[in-house]
Amino acid sequence: MSPEPVPSMGREVRKARRFPSSIWQRRIVMLKFLGGTIGVIFLIGLAVVVLLLMLIF
Repeated sequence: MSPEPVPSMGREVRKARRFPSSIWQRRIVMLKFLGGTIGVIFLIGLAVVVLLLMLIF
């Protein structure tokens, strides 16, 4: 007869394998970088459009 596995140990191991914290931290850093980059590009584009409209009118 094999011993029964401890349920809490099994869940923790599976959870750790499925969602490693280092991957989530890397994703958060990547998303913050992409969000910041997109925001800067948007602001530069907005400034260019406003300046062009000021030159036209």
